[in-house]
Amino acid sequence: MKKCPNCGQALTGQEKACLNCGFNVEKYRRDYFTEEAVEENVEIREAKREEADRSLEKEPVDKLSRSAYQQKQERNAFTGNPTAEKMLQWMRDNTTIAFLVGVGLLIIMSFSRPLGWTAFAVSMALLIWTGYRDSQGEYTADRNLTEYIRNWASKVFNAFDDKESEIEEKNEDFTQAHPKFEAKVEKVKKKTKKPRNFGIIQLSILLTSLITLVLLFLGTGFVTSSSKLTVASVFFEVANWQIAAGKIVPALILYLFLAIFLLLPVFIMLAVSQNTRVSRVRAFALSLVESLVLIYLFFQLAQTTSAASYLSQAVSSLKSYAVAIGISGYLLILVSCLTTVLAGINMFQPMVKTRQNSEE
Repeated sequence: MKKCPNCGQALTGQEKACLNCGFNVEKYRRDYFTEEAVEENVEIREAKREEADRSLEKEPVDKLSRSAYQQKQERNAFTGNPTAEKMLQWMRDNTTIAFLVGVGLLIIMSFSRPLGWTAFAVSMALLIWTGYRDSQGEYTADRNLTEYIRNWASKVFNAFDDKESEIEEKNEDFTQAHPKFEAKVEKVKKKTKKPRNFGIIQLSILLTSLITLVLLFLGTGFVTSSSKLTVASVFFEVANWQIAAGKIVPALILYLFLAIFLLLPVFIMLAVSQNTRVSRVRAFALSLVESLVLIYLFFQLAQTTSAASYLSQAVSSLKSYAVAIGISGYLLILVSCLTTVLAGINMFQPMVKTRQNSEE
């Protein structure tokens, strides 16, 4: 032993006590550094190791995944709260009642938020009160409701299945009675069935046409003296007001404008989905008409319009109702012009490919 085990003072090996701290070095050397003491310490260490190994065998460590470990921790969090455990157990035993209460709360909340929050607080208070009581297991009402819902759902799905089977039988009878007609239908299906390989241009046209429809019903298209309204609602209200005033022709013109704005995007999407040369030209023409009508209408609204013609009367009535054009109106023109540009690119794109193929 070269150092004092108490203070670390250097030793020569002959000292009985440490010269620095007075520690009994001779006793320490006799107790821990003789052969018998070393053997005894080794036996103690081996006995402790064997005891630790036996404890590990009795209590094996489970290798849990992260999600399983989190679930175990969540379950342990409720161990010390018997009320929470009883509440959760009651909800597990009476799932039908809990589900119907949740649906009822959503319905009440959609009509009146204060009433919905009040009903939610009452239901939570009842659930807590149920948690304080002894566990009653599944209620008879929950069992009856579950059975009623199961029977009702079975009847509904069975009715659909019976109706589908009936339609299939009628189709089979019709096919057997008219084989020539069925052969013609299959022939037409084979001719009209073509692959729909849409590129980025076609998808962009479909998206911009859909945005056009959204902007028609999205405020603010027009700013009136009292509120901000959509483009579709303003045209509809002004047309109805014109009819009430006895001005039928201007009202029909406004209805025509509204029909153009509503139907043209749909026709453009249908033309693009056909993905033929003729349909692409038709999509460009429809988009161009839509853009020109929008630009003309909004340009006329920005100018001083006289009431000499029926069209001027319609625009004048629209201008008198709407004080200013909203952001959705300008976005409508921008998206329509973008659709026209994309439809033009889409119209000439297959022609370029055909020319390249012919040169090759």
